[in-house]
Amino acid sequence: MRSSVSAALLVSLVASACSPETVGRPPPPPVNWPSLEARTAPPHAKNLTPTEKERAASAAYWKALTASDLADLGKLLDDDVHFAFAGLKDVHGRDNVTKMHDAVLGAYDARRFVASRALLTPSSQVLEWTMTGTHKATQRQVSLKGVALLWTKDNGSIADVHLYYDEALANAQAGVGPKALLALAPPQLPAGPPEEVEQARSATEGTNVAVYRAALEALENEDERGYVATMSDDIELTTLEGPKPARGKLEARAYFRAMHKAIGHLDTSITNAWGIGPYAVVEYQVVGEQRGPLAWIPAQKDNLLKLFVVDIAEVKDGKIVRVWRYDNPVQILSLPREIQ
Repeated sequence: MRSSVSAALLVSLVASACSPETVGRPPPPPVNWPSLEARTAPPHAKNLTPTEKERAASAAYWKALTASDLADLGKLLDDDVHFAFAGLKDVHGRDNVTKMHDAVLGAYDARRFVASRALLTPSSQVLEWTMTGTHKATQRQVSLKGVALLWTKDNGSIADVHLYYDEALANAQAGVGPKALLALAPPQLPAGPPEEVEQARSATEGTNVAVYRAALEALENEDERGYVATMSDDIELTTLEGPKPARGKLEARAYFRAMHKAIGHLDTSITNAWGIGPYAVVEYQVVGEQRGPLAWIPAQKDNLLKLFVVDIAEVKDGKIVRVWRYDNPVQILSLPREIQ
């Protein structure tokens, strides 16, 4: 399947996309890029609903991440736990995964996590969150939004973690990031308890995933009419780097056209997908050729682009009404980095 890079990267391209010159198909991805198989989580559930220990896993996970040394995190992890963060190489094993959490979150003191939405299946949890903290090097306050995908076993241990937040936004708030992002207002901590939705294993949930899949297929096939037809008239897309949500079919059309001018030969593969209540949650990877700058990211030397994305879409009466998108555009700038 082929699809698009994050709309957050294309906000500035709606009015000024690159010329659509003929571009040859890009070479295959380097062999050391994470494979789909490495990131697709295996099912662990034996029950049709989450166990009580699994339900408690997310609260224990957030509590462990607020500690300065992350010592309690290891106690929650399965022996062969897997961890993925866009832009870093995937790792396995309790010690390595603990170290990786410290690598991606350890730059912030006094971390506080507040969940805004928890979507549960018998073996996985989709957790949207906001983190506040103090950047150690600059002593500036930061506030970040992200999503965590957790896979759990019936005993409550965490077998897989895919974590998403925007590193460039974090650095901009700390005073060391892209200037183009400095004016974005930091997200506010959500008020009240998180919305919690448990998978009903219904036909409608499967249909919702199919609707979102159809939107991606229309996008890959350059079928603008089919793409927009999957959406409600007041479709709303919220991205981490967008100053405000993109609303309505006109903006959806503008995004569609800008995307096809900005990136050539898009190839997108879905790695995980769930229907949970009114939501379709889709984790996918984008590979394509970058034809020009994407917002603050300049064109790369080899033009080969790769990005992991999580979209949480609300579907109503067979139409996509809202999408919340999570990615880490810094990933485009280099192959996956290793943490020593």
